[in-house]
Amino acid sequence: MSQSLQLQRVLALDCQATGASPAHGDVIELGWGMCSGGGLLEPPKARFIVPRTNRPVRRAVRELTGWSEACLTEALDEHEAWRLLSDDIEREAALGAPLGSIIHFARFELGFLHDLHQRLSTGGDFPLDVVCLHAIASRLFPELPRRSIRALAGYLGHAPELVRRSSGHVIATAFIWRECLPLLDTMGVSTWAALKLWLGETSAGRRPERRKFPLDRARRLALPEQPGVYRFLRRSGDVLYVGKATSLRKRVLSHFKGKGPTTERALELLTQVCDVTHVVTASVLEAALLECDEIHRLDPPYNVQFRTPATGAWFASRDLSDSRDAPDNTHRIGPLPSRRSLSALGALYALAAKPTEQPKLQAMALGVPPAFLPDEALFLEGWRAFVARHFGGSSPVDFRRLQTQSRALWLERGRTEPEALAEEPTTQPSVPEWDAARVVRRLERSLVQTGLLMRRARWLCLLADATVAYSEREMHGARALTISEAGVRESRDLTGVGDATGLAQRPLRPLYQRQLGFDKTAYDRMRVLLTELHRVHDQGGEVLVCIGSRTLSDGRLTRLLCDV
Repeated sequence: MSQSLQLQRVLALDCQATGASPAHGDVIELGWGMCSGGGLLEPPKARFIVPRTNRPVRRAVRELTGWSEACLTEALDEHEAWRLLSDDIEREAALGAPLGSIIHFARFELGFLHDLHQRLSTGGDFPLDVVCLHAIASRLFPELPRRSIRALAGYLGHAPELVRRSSGHVIATAFIWRECLPLLDTMGVSTWAALKLWLGETSAGRRPERRKFPLDRARRLALPEQPGVYRFLRRSGDVLYVGKATSLRKRVLSHFKGKGPTTERALELLTQVCDVTHVVTASVLEAALLECDEIHRLDPPYNVQFRTPATGAWFASRDLSDSRDAPDNTHRIGPLPSRRSLSALGALYALAAKPTEQPKLQAMALGVPPAFLPDEALFLEGWRAFVARHFGGSSPVDFRRLQTQSRALWLERGRTEPEALAEEPTTQPSVPEWDAARVVRRLERSLVQTGLLMRRARWLCLLADATVAYSEREMHGARALTISEAGVRESRDLTGVGDATGLAQRPLRPLYQRQLGFDKTAYDRMRVLLTELHRVHDQGGEVLVCIGSRTLSDGRLTRLLCDV
């Protein structure tokens, strides 16, 4: 292969599999596409593949690849997928020479590709001459903290997908190849043969003892020591991550500390960060609100909090048996974060009348799939212990008693928020080992979590039309936020929080109108505001809330905040 690398057509390939080798996993997706020095020459081809064995697809694989049983409806048999790839290889290698191919981490893919060739081909040599992009990058970019396909593509200016799909990986592979070719050319590596020789003669660059990040340290040190919001950008200008800070300089510097444990996801992010922008805010509270709004507006790929596919808040019916994404005459309990937020509380209420022979309600109350329920006798043993402990031995008969005991248990546990109840199991969870004590703990968790969501919903509706004044512990003076329709309409400085009582207060709108103003963004914004008011209060600051003609401050506000 003496043709210039810039002109040569090569095949970019990617496999997704359920294990590290054919002995431990099955290919579930295969993707490929022809490219050259100018990038991809055609749209990539990608096909889901029916797994060869009945081995379960592990939870981690599902989360990384986005694979689910629904993918099987469009999946091909591995024979057909290999035939389609082989036909394209034969067309490109019409002269019989091995076809040059690029794979980002060839050591993984080659095991599966060789296995497919040996089992499914009629004979002949393996048809691909493969080079590993990771090996090339290890020599060209030895200083980078990570050289995974997403880290490297993002560092070079591409916007790779977080989900590991073959089509996206083929596109990223072609992009990395295009960006590496000019650097290889400066080293005298301009043909395929020269590239293979160079890879054989040069060793991978050693990682520096201290990680070297693309974002210059002087740029980090130039940030102010003030509260605000920062945005990490890749070379293309795409926003990768949005964060809030009490001190912008200290917070950003903390991301790049060379010591201590760091997750792979964090290193992958920091490998791509080439610039940082920031907005200074008047307080930490306002930084938290701005962060929430910016994440919703920009949808940065490396933020987890607030990034959900839902666009609306939810509202439950009065008997908690149904939910809608908008309030109406029947669905007036909300706003809530998800469709099934209060299903466990509704199940507890229904079970109080008849706890036996209702496996669906039992599963909802425990927050588990029906297949993972304890047997009937064990559930009833736990149920009776739960009722005796929290309701004096008699079953709860109304929502008021449920809510009262939910609050009492919440305060008893020191306002420690339990793990959120699952929406729907998207993977294969492990079967719990049940006993009566565990049944009681799961029922208590359901009671605390759902009661907390109901109390918060009332608070969020009050804050949607309010004036909030606060003074954080380190602040000089105070700040006031005028909130209307769950959005901050005005902010101003005050001498003290008491000055907020002299501001003009708008009448409190009817509950239904306030509920109508909630979508997912408004829900998260008001939830952040409530959390921040808690923080200011708990850290010794001052908080005052004006709602219509009512003013909440001091002891009264403290008692109300303890509920949520």
